[in-house]
This record gives sequence, C-alpha cells and structure tokens, in this order.
Amino acid sequence: MSVVAFKMKLKSGVVEEYQRRHRTIWPDLVKHLKEMGLSEYRIFLDPDDQQTLFAIQTRAGNYDDTQLRNHPIMKQWWDYMAD
Repeated sequence: MSVVAFKMKLKSGVVEEYQRRHRTIWPDLVKHLKEMGLSEYRIFLDPDDQQTLFAIQTRAGNYDDTQLRNHPIMKQWWDYMAD
C-alpha cells in the first residue's frame, strides 16, 4: 500500500460547478476506483487561490494506473469534468 499526493489546477471561475459535480460522484466510478485498488481518494481546494486542488490517494499493491485511465467509466467522468 502507498499514499500518493498531487496537485491539479481548475479553470478560472469553475469552483462552484466543480464542487457541485463532485457532490454526486457516480456509484459506478466509485466502484471502479475501489476495484482498481484505491481505498481513499480525497481532494482539497486551496482556499487561498481557488484554483489549486491538492489530492491524496491511498493505493493498494494491485493499483494499476493504466487500467484505471483506460476504463470507459473513467473516460466518461473526465469528459463530464472537462469544462
């Protein structure tokens, strides 16, 4: 098991919409994340700049980023979040 932290950037002016969409994460996506070995995935918004996200993932030994990225549900989520 490992813990990984990383940062992401939001487009300007989309904080409220980003938060709204993340309040209702799709059950199939949550299931897939767990199946791929993520037991925890937390994202925090930097209150100072409102564009920087700081994320933490707890990954099991079987975690495979390639399978996660290539799965249709993950691609659908990224398309949904693209704007």
